[in-house]
Amino acid sequence: MDSLLPSNHRATIVALVRRSARAVANAWFEALLVALLVLTVAAIAFQDRLLERSTTITRANAASYIGVPIADHDIGGNSTAREDGPLRWSCDLRAGNPYPYCGYELFFDHDKGIHGLDLTNLRSVDVTLLYRGAAPSFRMHLKNFDPRYGRSANDDTPKFLRVEFPTEPGKLQHVVFKAADFGVADWWLRKWRVPPELSHPEFNNITSMNFETGTEARPGHHAFEVREIILRRTLLTDTQWLQAMLGMWVVLIGIYLAYRFTTMRREVEQRRTLHTLVLRQAREAEDAARHDPLTRIFNRRGIFERYAELSAGVPVPLGVILIDIDRFKVLNDSFGHNYGDEVLSSIAALIRRNVRGSDTICRWGGEEFLVLCPGLDAEDTMQVAENIRGRIEHFHFGDCERVTASFGVHWCPAPGPHLSELVFLADVALYTAKAQGRNRTLRFRPGMAKAA
Repeated sequence: MDSLLPSNHRATIVALVRRSARAVANAWFEALLVALLVLTVAAIAFQDRLLERSTTITRANAASYIGVPIADHDIGGNSTAREDGPLRWSCDLRAGNPYPYCGYELFFDHDKGIHGLDLTNLRSVDVTLLYRGAAPSFRMHLKNFDPRYGRSANDDTPKFLRVEFPTEPGKLQHVVFKAADFGVADWWLRKWRVPPELSHPEFNNITSMNFETGTEARPGHHAFEVREIILRRTLLTDTQWLQAMLGMWVVLIGIYLAYRFTTMRREVEQRRTLHTLVLRQAREAEDAARHDPLTRIFNRRGIFERYAELSAGVPVPLGVILIDIDRFKVLNDSFGHNYGDEVLSSIAALIRRNVRGSDTICRWGGEEFLVLCPGLDAEDTMQVAENIRGRIEHFHFGDCERVTASFGVHWCPAPGPHLSELVFLADVALYTAKAQGRNRTLRFRPGMAKAA
């Protein structure tokens, strides 16, 4: 039959069939996109329902766990505690121990063993309780067992994750603690001399939780009744869930673009790819010329161009902050240049997070950074510099732990013709800060002089 049709008709029919097939394929693909978009919106809207898992403990199911009254009587004190029923206890706090306490511990392992609850992605701990007594605050611990530091779940070697909150005697309290509210108890860190890498909160094996009278609890009678405990966790963190959604869409968009591109003629595709590549390389080359490759902030060329823009606009006050890392050569010699590069990158990130969006930062030289703060008065400029200095001083840099920096500040009512002149005055103040002991912020004053 095909042989009876002219060749031009056959070509037309083939083209129509191919066009129809592409149209059907496009329709299916677009329908799939719409369906996945609806599913993505639903996954984000109902994220809590999909990911959240909770463990609820009440007086009705408390028998599934082991509850034990605790008091300083166990370590030589005079306080006593007794259980009055599931999740109910009372105690008499008496002097005799430097830190008297009494309370109740709830074990999640029937044998008071080391197999607890995995609350790795802990979202919150909701507690409803009734307290009668005169204690101004109340303490709660989650105890996490890890064989690297713990010996038994039934002693004080598991990691004590502590939170303390005010009481409302005689009232039914409902308190909610986020995972970030818990910190490792200081006494536990001191007693067991835990190394830094194990000193952070962990929730992967919570073997028990206990309730105690607070830090300033006074001697007397205390009665507690916990009505409900809800331990909420998520299968994935919010970030992981959103990353999964994003990853799915990145893959899908990649497939979609690949499909679209395969329908284009090769010559057009090659030209477009080449044009895109040239533009990207040009942008990257232009961007690289203005930015420091290590810290990804402006280099000198970039900040000189930014200063030229400021000088050409409406005159505004300008603060100039020059920063120099203290004893950077010693740090490089002690820990290596790779580590020095990590410190430089970390400090650049610290500076970026502690300035305004309108401010400009650059790597001025080796271990020096420069910040331009348009529109600030002299006091505000000093405050910005001092805030950055404090952030650097208290930041944990890993192997060397503590790094400091010295700051020189110069302020002028309007940008001058040359940035180098302003930086020179800030450098004079920086030199004086170094001479006075480092790790300080000084503003340029007439009379300051930099050594030749």
